[in-house]
Amino acid sequence: EKLSSHEVSPAPKRTSKASMDLAAEEQAPSHSRSILQQVGNNRDYDDRSMTKGKGKGKGKVKGKRREHEGPRYDLSTPCGYFMAGYCRYGDKCQKQHSVPYALAIRHEWLHPESKTERRLLQEAAEQALGSDWIAANRLFPRVFSQKLNARKAGAADVSHDLSGLGFSWESCMEDQDRAREPSSQPTRYLLVLDLEGKDEITEFPVIAIDSVLQCELGRFQRYVRPVRLFENCKLTASSPAIPFTQVLKEFDEWLRVTLGRSLHGKDRMTTDMAFVTCGDWDCKHVHTQCDISGIAVPAAFSQWVNIKRVYSDCFGGDFRGMKSMLSRLRLLDSKGDPKFGFHHLGMHDVENIGRCLMHLLEQGAEIVINGWKK
Repeated sequence: EKLSSHEVSPAPKRTSKASMDLAAEEQAPSHSRSILQQVGNNRDYDDRSMTKGKGKGKGKVKGKRREHEGPRYDLSTPCGYFMAGYCRYGDKCQKQHSVPYALAIRHEWLHPESKTERRLLQEAAEQALGSDWIAANRLFPRVFSQKLNARKAGAADVSHDLSGLGFSWESCMEDQDRAREPSSQPTRYLLVLDLEGKDEITEFPVIAIDSVLQCELGRFQRYVRPVRLFENCKLTASSPAIPFTQVLKEFDEWLRVTLGRSLHGKDRMTTDMAFVTCGDWDCKHVHTQCDISGIAVPAAFSQWVNIKRVYSDCFGGDFRGMKSMLSRLRLLDSKGDPKFGFHHLGMHDVENIGRCLMHLLEQGAEIVINGWKK
């Protein structure tokens, strides 16, 4: 996890795990302190405890549920429901209720590797969390975004070395002058999508990837205001969320500018473009949300690539979630969490799924449509 010296401050001095935990508890934002112990009790959770079933890329737990079993959240993660307009947990929420901090993460994610946005994010994090909390939890550079691009043949760049994996994510070259020959793929433009929000969509993030040139082309993200979920609730005053109908309109405009493609229509406008998701849930959830919002479902959401199936076809075995794919790339830390970004923050999950997709492209895997919805 190496970055040049002008991008991050010197790493904090090493301390024992006990002293780090104590420092984290003392410096935790007030609404988070009361649940630190609860989070500690959830350390044994990972995707491997899940089996196939309905849900967002996951499934039902096999056998009897263990006590305290459930998703584990990094206490530094922005709360998506709060940003969408309302969090029912209030001060007891495990995540951060700070609009400026969440927006700083968003802006930095939309402009990967921007020195200015990284500096602004560090300042916003210090205001929301405090410098001691940031140091104790080693927030930076792990939450900085990185532009995704497959390595050149024989590349030995270490500026973004991923823990000895032997490959790196480099910036996409503007002139597309590459050392390797373009690959052949049935679908050229892959839109990595990972929605947040169980009942209604609360976050809509996408990274567009050119499967032939194997580079990232652009990013899109909006917080979404649910239609029914927050009825009769006092909404977050400064929430940037917009209705789902407006999100789709702005996303379609972004697609036309970025790729010259559209969510609607047939022929070339949609046939060489497909969403890539970690499961079948995301695109099906768009159908549900369109029904709730009273609009027709755009044609582009009627088929997709379930990356877990592609991983199973390519490498064998049963990949049941994003973390099982990241594990193959050695991109999980000692606690079983992603080494980069916040798990369950849509933006960061999209970037990590994009890393998995880029690895498939590097390996020469054929990325094929394998999910459909009538």
